[in-house]
Amino acid sequence: MIFLIFLVLVLITAGVAAVTLLSARREAVAAGDSDSDSQSFVGGVLNALFTVLLAFYIVFAWQNGDDIDKAAQQEVNALNDAYWQVAAVPAEQAESIRSLTQQYAHRVAEHEWSALSQGQADAETGRLLVGLRAEAIALPADTEVLKSAREQVLADVRQIDEGHRERVDVATDDQSFNAVLLVGSVLGAVLMIVFPLLVGLSARPANVATMALLTLTLGLTIYLSVQLMQPLQGPFGVDPDSFRTFLEALPGGSHQVG
Repeated sequence: MIFLIFLVLVLITAGVAAVTLLSARREAVAAGDSDSDSQSFVGGVLNALFTVLLAFYIVFAWQNGDDIDKAAQQEVNALNDAYWQVAAVPAEQAESIRSLTQQYAHRVAEHEWSALSQGQADAETGRLLVGLRAEAIALPADTEVLKSAREQVLADVRQIDEGHRERVDVATDDQSFNAVLLVGSVLGAVLMIVFPLLVGLSARPANVATMALLTLTLGLTIYLSVQLMQPLQGPFGVDPDSFRTFLEALPGGSHQVG
């Protein structure tokens, strides 16, 4: 896939170089009668608009991935705390909560994450969270130690729920605003290439090389920008490694999860 994209960029770059050479044959360009001041002004405006749109897009798109990463870290921290907070409660209930924290982390890492990358939520993850909350509510509070453990586990469950809802909301959002910014950036990149060709450049090697380099640079920029639209996929995608790390750090490792 990457090779195909690179090949397309090379072909487009070669095409732009060829058009640059052909446009140099136009009579007005050859005679040097073009209005260079006006052309420079319009070109500068197009460049500024493209830069602003692209900058806004990158900031907002990158923020989505950052929000997912922070929400996931919040979940993992709360899962880890809940796992160890139940050390003082009766063994059967402690084992139940610890098992649910493991199942939840495993489900997120191995199933929900890939589902969210397709824009779909995972119902089983929600059911595990409901079960974890029910077990936390059922914890005894007969002594101060048990009461404190119960309150802390309930607080952890709230943190898990909040992090989960935020992560799902961001991952399944249609990103319509970012899509508009991306389309504007693509149009701006196209205009930055087309405008000099319409105006006409001389056939000097420096001009041809400049247009080829500009096309290749803008093409790569747009390709990487498109990858940012998928916060859970591609080279900039957030991965569920924090959940796997949590499981691996538990006594016995992640093999306990069934």
